[in-house]
Amino acid sequence: MALNTPNLKLVKPEITDKIDVSIANFAQNADKIDAATKQLQDKTASLQSNLDKTKQDVSNLRSSLDNTKKDVTSLQGSLNTTNKNVATNKSEIASNNNRINAIESNISEINKDIATINQTLDVIQSGLDEVKNKAQENKSAIEAMQTQLNQYGERLTALENLLKEPETPPEGEA
Repeated sequence: MALNTPNLKLVKPEITDKIDVSIANFAQNADKIDAATKQLQDKTASLQSNLDKTKQDVSNLRSSLDNTKKDVTSLQGSLNTTNKNVATNKSEIASNNNRINAIESNISEINKDIATINQTLDVIQSGLDEVKNKAQENKSAIEAMQTQLNQYGERLTALENLLKEPETPPEGEA
């Protein structure tokens, strides 16, 4: 009975094997070795391709890392500039807050002045209303006097007309 190798299961010839069986076993062993060699070559080619891809990936990653380092350096510069701008803006905000407080104080004073002016205007308006009422009363009085004057004028005209008429002698005297 023939023995097989543990990995490829190649047939080991025995002394008692006939030559034709040994040749047949040799042919089978050659096919198995050839197939195993082909699998190893395919796996080696696949591994080499993967290795080449991995090397390219590593190269790309190194390039990307270099670019990222440049970007980080640039961003650090931008961050420093931004921090300076923030400090400047904080200072300007504090200054603007002081200006706003001063303006609010001025507005408060102006509002007090406006209230005083409004009170003065109310007093003036009240005085104007009184003057207007007196003027209306005077106008009514003047209109009444004008009416009386017109009536006096009409009477005067009537009297003048009477005076201008020739006197007629009483009847029987002429």
